[in-house]
Amino acid sequence: MRLADWPRNPYLNEELREWVELHLRALGVQDIAVYAVASPRHDDERRILVATEAGLLDGWYAPRGSTARFSLTVRLVPWQVVHGVELRGETFRLWAHEHQSRWRLRIAQPAFDAMADDPRLGAALAEFAAACAVMAEPAGSQAEEDEFDMPRPIGRGAGTTVPAAVSPTDAAENGRTGAAGNPFAGIPGGTSVRPAIHVEPMPEMAEPPGGSSAAFERRIGLRQED
Repeated sequence: MRLADWPRNPYLNEELREWVELHLRALGVQDIAVYAVASPRHDDERRILVATEAGLLDGWYAPRGSTARFSLTVRLVPWQVVHGVELRGETFRLWAHEHQSRWRLRIAQPAFDAMADDPRLGAALAEFAAACAVMAEPAGSQAEEDEFDMPRPIGRGAGTTVPAAVSPTDAAENGRTGAAGNPFAGIPGGTSVRPAIHVEPMPEMAEPPGGSSAAFERRIGLRQED
């Protein structure tokens, strides 16, 4: 909902509307969506948030010294700083053919929490939340998300197969050892590919004490006399 279409409740007087528009003109932007809430401390105090192309304009309209002198304090929060936008909705039945919807919007930065069950205010809150959700930074970062990811196989692209492990001996024989001495140079995944365990062939069993193996087996009863 735009500033010009804002409903009567909570009331935004002409002075507040004019001052908000003044700040928008100074920024050289227009309002995309707005939402305003009344302060529980004073009937005339308002907090108004304006989603713009340049960022989220956070304003506070309140008496300054006395109720005869009001002021509007605003700060522009870049969209890269805004995060934690969460909108929840609930629709419930009142009577047989009547229902009601309730909306709640919470923003982590800058801190904001508002509820609306009036149909027009609910629509305004949902529209404002949609604008913020599109423009704001997602919660967290890709690096933080990757910390909790399960290990993935090498080659995440579709149709990519995991290359077979290559032992250092085989790589050297095939001339695939890199210039830096890395036997896995040129293999997708680099050094993350573990070499196959190189097993040396077992040496021939030493001759048992006391002669040939046949004589030894006859002595311990494993072979019959020829």
